[in-house]
Amino acid sequence: MAKTRESSHQTHLNWLMRLAITVISPLASANSCESAQRVTESLALARQIAERYTGDHTAWIQVRANVMDALAYMGRITAIHNDFTQVEDSFVQARELCRSYLVSLTHSQRVQLAAYDGFRNPHLTEESHEEGRDPALVIVLTPVYAPETPAKQRVQNKADERFVERYPALALAEALFDGSVVVIAA
Repeated sequence: MAKTRESSHQTHLNWLMRLAITVISPLASANSCESAQRVTESLALARQIAERYTGDHTAWIQVRANVMDALAYMGRITAIHNDFTQVEDSFVQARELCRSYLVSLTHSQRVQLAAYDGFRNPHLTEESHEEGRDPALVIVLTPVYAPETPAKQRVQNKADERFVERYPALALAEALFDGSVVVIAA
């Protein structure tokens, strides 16, 4: 059990550090205290927007941008201290903020947001989910998880699988145009 928690922390640590490198200018000299202040400010702003626009998907880009800023500064803190536990509470706050906002949206709104983010076949997700668990697109859209997170990839794979099952002719045509299928004439 401890090993799983440790590997989960390392995954989050790596994601936060990558965000810090790409989002925050390398020239920015933010120490740990300044970064912690920026995390608090970014999460507070994201929370204000999310509360004001609950149920309205048009504010998601602003909410996500502020959460991404907070995550990037969390990455700066973890780079300084090389310890995920320093930012774990803020990370959980960011995750819950995104989760509560996304759950307040309708399935159709989440489908639109996922399509905008480049998720393939979002209309084929969330058809069934277990009671007490978040809808699949909430997991996909939550920016606190790295794009290569297994849960996100499972949701994408399932959507792709459903697409092939339900629209085989379209899937074949798509594969032909993508160049992933080679047709050999006899």
